[in-house]
Amino acid sequence: MDFITSIVIVLAAALVGRFLSKKLKQPIILGEMVLGAIIGNMSLITGEGTRVLDPVVSNFADIGILFLLLSAGLSLNLKEFKKIGKSSAVVAILGVILPFILGYIAAIWFGFSYITALFVGAALMATSIGVNAEILLELGIIGTRLGSLVMGAAVIDDIISVVIIAIFIGVVKIGYADIWDISIFLILALLFLLIAVLLTKDRVSGVLDKYLSKAKLGRENLLIVGILVALLFSLVAENIGLSIIIGAFIAGIVLGQLSFFRGLKDNMSLIGGGFFIPVFFVTVGMTFDLNAFLSIGGFAGILLMVAIVGKLAGCSLGAKLIKFDNRESIGVGIAMIPRAGVELILVKLGLRYGIINTEIASAILVMVIVTTVISPPVFARILRK
Repeated sequence: MDFITSIVIVLAAALVGRFLSKKLKQPIILGEMVLGAIIGNMSLITGEGTRVLDPVVSNFADIGILFLLLSAGLSLNLKEFKKIGKSSAVVAILGVILPFILGYIAAIWFGFSYITALFVGAALMATSIGVNAEILLELGIIGTRLGSLVMGAAVIDDIISVVIIAIFIGVVKIGYADIWDISIFLILALLFLLIAVLLTKDRVSGVLDKYLSKAKLGRENLLIVGILVALLFSLVAENIGLSIIIGAFIAGIVLGQLSFFRGLKDNMSLIGGGFFIPVFFVTVGMTFDLNAFLSIGGFAGILLMVAIVGKLAGCSLGAKLIKFDNRESIGVGIAMIPRAGVELILVKLGLRYGIINTEIASAILVMVIVTTVISPPVFARILRK
């Protein structure tokens, strides 16, 4: 179908999904993703094998995730975020190690090679920052101690995952780990983060506000400037080797410390939440392939099980070690379960270099969709109590 028709379908699905979610008292992203999964598998009903959406829609989905992470950064309580930094690292590390080990063991148990097993383990490490940001924003707790811990841990375990994946892919491509390339990546990533921290200091933000206040920007121009800064941060992060969504999130944190951009969050929420972000979540739901799920049998089920147990146990234990109570610790573990970012990139790389076959790729995609769908309503239910 052409582009306009595709957008109409996606937005209609998002609207229906949100309406049903509200009626059932569930997070709105659950409805959006479920409706997306139904659209993505319409060929089973119609008997046609054509794609439902125009490929250009995926570009709108990419913009949606940038808007979402920029909004999350703008809404974050930086003082609480800094306070919880070391605690986030504890949660992130335990939440990376346990899923990796369980994924490796599961793949070996099913008879795959150790290279493939390492790849499967790596695919279970990261957490979806986008899903976490949306549910925390929807519940209004992104600036709390718990929200800061979840977002901090999600960012850290994504960075850990990117480093490990870069090493792994390098070994597969050239037969050994290129220490020079890895060192350059770590130095640039650290420099990028240090510059971001410097920009959030009171003295620096005060000076920036002093000069920016001389510019008389209307609401629309302020939005353009905010989006431009987020895109620049995302491009820098991508070229360093980090994810573009980490760049957008950090851009939001930096802009959120400037009083000049005080009205930006509402503007971002309106245009992002009303168009681009629902496009992202509906298209994520569309990646679910029912035929693939039915064809890969037991391995997909086991992979899904270890993906859930690994994050839940590892991150809950980490939260408990840093003195969160039982309900909060379980909430942190559930919040860290969704995957929908690094894993999708990893699947493409695995297929390109022949590390995995299409069956394993389908199992990973099923894990991504199911963990993304089941976590938000359970997390919301626990926190509402």
